[in-house]
Amino acid sequence: MSQSPGGPPPEGPEPPDDPPPGAPRPEQGPATEEWQPPHPASPAPSPYGPPPQYGPPQGPPPQGPPPGYGPSPYGAPPPGAPPYGQQPYPPQYGQPPYGQPPYGQPYGQPVPTRRRRGLVIGLVAGFLVLAVCVAVTAVLVSRDKSLGKPAPLPSGVTAEVSSVGTVTMAKPGVTVPLVDVYEDFQCPICKEFHRVNDVTLKNLAGEGRAKIVYHPIVIFTSEPLSGNSVRASAAAHCITDGARWLAFQDQLFLHQPPEGSVGFSTTDLVSYGRSAGIDDSGFGSCVRSQRYAAEVRQTSQTAISGGVFGTPTVNVGGVALPSSETLTAEGLRNAIIAAG
Repeated sequence: MSQSPGGPPPEGPEPPDDPPPGAPRPEQGPATEEWQPPHPASPAPSPYGPPPQYGPPQGPPPQGPPPGYGPSPYGAPPPGAPPYGQQPYPPQYGQPPYGQPPYGQPYGQPVPTRRRRGLVIGLVAGFLVLAVCVAVTAVLVSRDKSLGKPAPLPSGVTAEVSSVGTVTMAKPGVTVPLVDVYEDFQCPICKEFHRVNDVTLKNLAGEGRAKIVYHPIVIFTSEPLSGNSVRASAAAHCITDGARWLAFQDQLFLHQPPEGSVGFSTTDLVSYGRSAGIDDSGFGSCVRSQRYAAEVRQTSQTAISGGVFGTPTVNVGGVALPSSETLTAEGLRNAIIAAG
């Protein structure tokens, strides 16, 4: 009976490992030889010649362009100059501590000749500016000290105080051009206007070339500026002599309080009056009682309603002059003469 495919092999005797006695053995192949590494082939000679010797270079390093490259593309160096590659290290950098260029002197700086020159020029200019500032300050201080020393009225000129507190300065019979000056005794620019133009206005009046009318008003609306101005203007209203009024005006601008601080106390105003030559006993009581304070406020409001929005305002023949003319003596004089 046969076994189905896939089953165990049929039972029977196993074949012997060795052939039976007397039977010939199967043929064997030749014996296997032991492996030997292949012998390296001798290197072929290099077509470029023997390799260079390793180690430190022999002889001085080459300088200039490598040989065999032809002439320099930049042309020959100028007469007297060394060949390319042999230029000396720039002398202004000093001797490099780390050998020859291109290393140079990494921590050094070129000799700062130009920088020192600029520093010297800057210092000289600074001293000149300082000297100019000191000179200008000295001039301004001397000018401020000159305030309070009223220039005398020119010969033939009269100064009259009106019932509303204005003061007219002119020669008799001169009516044009009419120059109306609106000023606030607390106004810093009015102080400068007075310093620059007081003598000019008096000279124009003395020459018969203008009729000057001063209008003290209060332009400020906030305290303490408004109160300072009211007290000063009310005190000026207490003066009836025109020449004394002009002297008192000088005193007020000389002692003008710093802007933003309380000043022009009635006691100080009485003292300023004495400095202006006012010895009338009624002046002191008028100032202390502020007799004309309400009238000063009303007059000021009328001027503001009429178009006076700042001080100083100078109207020549009813036309307001620009500040470029009112803050220089020459500009003011020329403008008034041109209007006449």
